[in-house]
Amino acid sequence: MHKSIYPYVFLIEDLNLLGGTEIQTINVANGLNSIGVPAIILSLNKYEGDCEYVVSFDNVELNAYRQVFESTKNKFLVNKMSDAYLRQVLLKKLHEMGCKVLVNQTYDLVSALPFDSDIKIIQVFHWSLEGYEKTLIDAAKKKSFGVRKLSMWINDRRSKCRRKCLLKCNGVILLTQSASAEFKRTVPSFDTNRISIIPNPLPYSVDALQHSTLQNKNICFVGRLSAEKGCMRLLRIWKKVATQLPEHTLSVYGDGPCRGEMVEYIKVHNLQRVRLCGFERDLQKIYSNSDLLVSVSDSEGFGLVFIEAFYYGVPVVSFDCPVSPREVIGDAGVLVSCFDENEYADVVVAKLSETEGLCKLQMNAINRAKSFYSNTIAKRWNDLLTSM
Repeated sequence: MHKSIYPYVFLIEDLNLLGGTEIQTINVANGLNSIGVPAIILSLNKYEGDCEYVVSFDNVELNAYRQVFESTKNKFLVNKMSDAYLRQVLLKKLHEMGCKVLVNQTYDLVSALPFDSDIKIIQVFHWSLEGYEKTLIDAAKKKSFGVRKLSMWINDRRSKCRRKCLLKCNGVILLTQSASAEFKRTVPSFDTNRISIIPNPLPYSVDALQHSTLQNKNICFVGRLSAEKGCMRLLRIWKKVATQLPEHTLSVYGDGPCRGEMVEYIKVHNLQRVRLCGFERDLQKIYSNSDLLVSVSDSEGFGLVFIEAFYYGVPVVSFDCPVSPREVIGDAGVLVSCFDENEYADVVVAKLSETEGLCKLQMNAINRAKSFYSNTIAKRWNDLLTSM
């Protein structure tokens, strides 16, 4: 445990996942500390990375929590037992750190937060709330009849519990105006004066030294390989694109539960020039070697990969899905009607065949990235935190 006092603590379930939420949490903590604001990340799962502003639950605490969480009784009590345990341990740790404001990054943990304490609590939404709840419902529908019924019942109870806890938060942060509008519609009883909009930051505060040449003949996808990210949709689209752009490659960065299914689809359909690259932390390596970033998600709360691509001068093609791609991408990419795979493939082919148009999108992307620089976003966070 760090001995220093950290008035601002960012809570997350597992910082090792390295998805958009985890990367954003690291970027914000680094940005705040870089301007002299003492902030630290508290990860329930032991952190294995290199960010210096992280503490974790010890193995004894984590194993005890997991044991309670996975018990049958806890499941039927809709996590009340595990929430109570986590709340007790969490409060002790927060007081040891001198926490004044707790920023919760993992929505699943909101019902375990210490609302009846002297600590101010902020909930951040990195995704579409409606999209998140729909994902849980869709996952439950795939289970066998009895398990499906039980899962639907538990999901409904948990959803109501989480929303009730939201009303106790001292503040909620959304990443875009579009996400804010959705949140107000979804949780109409929440006090709008307690809603703030702060976009995700880039981990940089100066311009990139190297941009894409746009002559790499490479398209990239960056994200978790999961159903909601549209991984199988990506391969179906690539099957159409590959026939028209025989010299281009699709590079897929990330990992997740759909990887096995993707490997099988690639094999069965004999897809050529698809690279499953796994995790890659070197963003310059990804984007400076790409001509286009493709996003095919069911929904996106922000799309951190969009602004990462912009920084290196890579335009984006995305479905016009809820809740934020239209707002984040702006004039630095192209939006496609949801979820028209033929239109998407045609747009990708067209953009990669139009050198002048692609260069214009690149200049727009580079300029757009500047508004997401770390020092700019960190100041907005500092203003909010110090006002709590």
